Amino acid sequence: MRPHCLLVGLAAGTLASTHDVYAHGFAGEHMFISTLLIDDPNVADEASLPTFSYLPQATDGGAAPGLYSLAFEFDKRITETFGFAINDGYNWLTRPGAKTANGWNNVVVTLKDKVFLNAEHEAIVSVGVQRVIARSGANGTNGAVLDNDDSSSTIPTIYFGKGFGDIPVGWLRPFFLTGELEYQIADKKLKVDPVDFTPVNNGISNAWSGGLSLQYSIRYLSSQVKDYGLPTFVNRLTPVVELSWSSPASKPTQDTTQYLFGVGVNYTATDYAVGLEMLVPGNRETGSHLGVIAQFHLYFDDLFPHSLGAPIVDWF
Repeated sequence: MRPHCLLVGLAAGTLASTHDVYAHGFAGEHMFISTLLIDDPNVADEASLPTFSYLPQATDGGAAPGLYSLAFEFDKRITETFGFAINDGYNWLTRPGAKTANGWNNVVVTLKDKVFLNAEHEAIVSVGVQRVIARSGANGTNGAVLDNDDSSSTIPTIYFGKGFGDIPVGWLRPFFLTGELEYQIADKKLKVDPVDFTPVNNGISNAWSGGLSLQYSIRYLSSQVKDYGLPTFVNRLTPVVELSWSSPASKPTQDTTQYLFGVGVNYTATDYAVGLEMLVPGNRETGSHLGVIAQFHLYFDDLFPHSLGAPIVDWF
């Protein structure tokens, strides 16, 4: 969910054709790319099929466990600005000297509403709420190993994006910043023994989480700043740096603060996108070595503009 000027006439023609071909989300002339560690602020009709990731887990020494994941997401607009998303995925945790743990994640359902869009200043704000459905994925021993919570939770979320196109410095204008901020509210709070602090129920603590992405759109550079005659393939690239984090917000807790960086590039074509990033743990609790994440993303508003790619209210 996720693009300066040579001559006025040429720029106008370029922008018109850009919006015709790339119908998915824009804030002014900045196009939303499909970010991999956080969700973008747009509401759209799209799917990630799939997102693959690998990250060596934290270790106190010796060989590190490795977490492999295939995640899936489907996003659908109900109205032009309001929609929902469904997320799930399958994990494999390899453990040296032990059997591999594997199983489905808990299902997450999201409602999102785009409440503010300022095209002139390339700004957007959306609000949403996520619902994590406990025991919809692996449970028992595997669920605990794969970090599937045994308590459902509700997560109010705010999403935002801001392009740099209103800055009067040409090379800065293709930058685009997006972010999200979440607060997880557990249905069942964690309780521990007052003596040895071991859990006495299957509750969880509340938590803050969120992230930022900083993008540099080559498409925006070529169409809005200066056309350098770059190949079409290059014009479709967006280098991106992401940060995601989480931190416990209530006590008692068994969670730790974690930071994860993603550094890579996105390629956005007419009706699909491909993203690839190197994963860099920000602290020891997040992971022990570099990892990788890759995604294939479909834009239904371009593939099926009059059916699956249209808001549900337009079907009737």
